[in-house]
Formats: sequence, C-alpha cells, structure tokens
Amino acid sequence: MSDSAAETVEQTGSEHVSGSDGYPEEYRLLELTPEIAAQLDADTTFVVRGRDTDSAVLIDATEQAYAMHTAHTSNSMYLLTRDNGQLTLRTKLHQVFDLQPTRPQVRARVLEVLKWDTRGAFRGTEFEHEGVTDESVTNGVRVTDTVFDQHVQAGHAHVRRVLDDVLAFRHNATGHWRVLDAGYACDLLRIILATHVERDWPLDALRADTVYSALHAESPHILPEVVDAVLRWFATEHEGVFAMDTRRVCVFLAEQIFASSGSRAWPVPEFLRALRATMPPQLTLDVDMDAWNSRSISTSVVGKLAVATSAPADEHLLHSPNGVPASLTLLLPVDNNTLPQDTRARMRDLFAVKSKWTAREMRPFLEDLVADESAVAKTVDSWLLKFGRGVRGANGESVYTSRIN
Repeated sequence: MSDSAAETVEQTGSEHVSGSDGYPEEYRLLELTPEIAAQLDADTTFVVRGRDTDSAVLIDATEQAYAMHTAHTSNSMYLLTRDNGQLTLRTKLHQVFDLQPTRPQVRARVLEVLKWDTRGAFRGTEFEHEGVTDESVTNGVRVTDTVFDQHVQAGHAHVRRVLDDVLAFRHNATGHWRVLDAGYACDLLRIILATHVERDWPLDALRADTVYSALHAESPHILPEVVDAVLRWFATEHEGVFAMDTRRVCVFLAEQIFASSGSRAWPVPEFLRALRATMPPQLTLDVDMDAWNSRSISTSVVGKLAVATSAPADEHLLHSPNGVPASLTLLLPVDNNTLPQDTRARMRDLFAVKSKWTAREMRPFLEDLVADESAVAKTVDSWLLKFGRGVRGANGESVYTSRIN
C-alpha cells in the first residue's frame, strides 16, 4: 500500500489506523487446527498442492492432508499491522480458509502422471530404443519429482510410498520416473531367487548392493535402481535389509493371472493350481483350503483383486454362516486401478460386477476413497446405506443391492 493511498482514521486514545481505499484483498486468513498450530511453533514448513482445477490441499509435516475450504463470516474482519508505532489497516475480509482432514486420490493421480511417459513400461536398457520415434521423443512427457509436485496432492514421502507400491523407479542418470514392466520384474525376481540358492543368501537378510553386484556381474545392463525397486516390491525393508515376502509375491502373481484372462470367473481350485505353477520354487505357498471359502476371500491374498461368487445353484450359500466351500467358490477379478474415483460411480461399477455385497466384501475396494483412515468401516457402512438397500442375511450380516439408477 502506498503512503499516498493511505488515510488516517481516528481511534480510541492517541493511536491512529491508516487504511487503503477499496481494501484490496491481498491477504487470506487461515483458521488453524490445534495440530497445525503446534507444528507452526516448531518452525515447520507446509506445502499447498493441486492443479488449477483442484481444490487446494495443505500438506503438513506428518503428511496429513487438509482440504482448504472457504468459509464466509457474518461480520467483517480487519487485518491490521503496526508500522513505526502506527496501526495500518491492510485489508477487510469476509471469509477465511478452514482446514478439514482429507484423503486425496494420490495413487490414481500418480498412475495418471506415470502414463504420460510415451515410452511405456521399462523392460530393460536394451529395449529402450525399440519403437521410439522422433515424434514420441518430442511430444512425450518425462516424469520428474517436480511433475509430481505440480499434479499430486501429497508430500514427497507419501508419493514415494505410492511409487514403490506401483512398481516404479527413478532413473539415476536422468531423474525420470518409470514404471517397471511386470514381466521384467518377475524375471528379475526369479534371477534374484536363483542367485540366492547359488550363493546361499538368507532370504530374510538381502542387501540391495550385494544383490545388484551379483546380478550386474552376469548382466551388465541391469540398473541398481531397478534392483532396488524390485526388492521394495517383493520384500519388506528394515534399515536397508530386505526380507522376501511370500504374500507380496503371491499378490503380484495373482494380479498377473487375473490380468491374463480378462474378467472371467476363476474356480478357486483352478486359480490355486495356476498360482502354484507360477510360484518360484524357492518360496513356499502354504494353502489352507478352509481359508479360501467365499467368506474368507476378502481377507486373502486376492482380497483387493477379486470378489467371491458362485454358480447360481450355490448362491444361497454365499451369505450363509459358513459360506460357499472353496471347491465351489468362484473368484471374479476386480481391477482397482480402473475403478472411478467418485464414490457413487465406483459403487455403481461394483454393483455391476456383483449384484449383492456385504460391507466386509466391498470394503477393500472402497477404503482408498475414505478421507479418515481410522474410520474406513464406519464410512463404508454409511455409503452402503446411502447407495444400497440392505437386507439382514442368514449369518447376521446385511446384504446390499444397488439403489443407484
């Protein structure tokens, strides 16, 4: 505000307030939660993320996301500062931003951004120039950390966890993020496990640099960052040491089995035979058939990949106390990555896959939409009451059909 634009307004006592005609809205007030206020006292840095078309989201030091909503006030508010002993009226406000915890669709946005790289999934350095044209090089987006900052409403640590979860890696030489080809990742896993046998590595104490050195000696084109990504995908890490996780391997292989057959239903015995056939011999697949009846599928390794159903003659058993036995249970694949990000649209699509659901069955396919991770069950129940019609089943659980037109 220029001095020439200021006017003096008499106040109580001897103090004066200077203000600008028109009160330009140069400032915005943010109503702080107690948690945010405590972090401010600790000299913490916050970031605001979002595209021009997104609602702004503030990310705090703990990676918690807050939606920034405009709240209108019934009375005017005046922002004043003291300059050289004089109060200066900076602006008049009729609204503030308040903060509400939210859960942005980080995974979906990360996957969207990764697809902008026209080179497709990474299959190894020896294949990088196949099918590459001058036009694809010119028009293709190269995904960097900066691109994620511009398009994903999450902090760096959250984005990195999602990138690990979708089998992506950052190319050390270029700084570009790429998705690993699933077949290539599976081949590297088998090589790692074969080398483990040859060199007598403990599967619960693998080190990325040791694994890379052994693989690089046989295949010089292998990148260390790719080896690291494969270990992060198939193993759990603690202080730089990786322990191979059989369940993660099973989930990955199950996803490939379902992807290879479209949307057809898989009888559980047939699926388990296929899973055993693709399982690396160095890992043990312990299958308890009682854990594969229709009531147990939602907590099995395919809980987020498929839903249980049955032949029409056995449908009456689906929601009975014991469910359909594993020998008669069918697995209907559900691709979470293609489901809509809007709650109503997603539930409509899920009811199209299967007409009757319990909350227990639907929860794995809705939990990523829930803003408060501690209230997933309660929120999913409320959505089913809103978008479904519930009838109490024989086992005491409510069974829902769609009320979405």
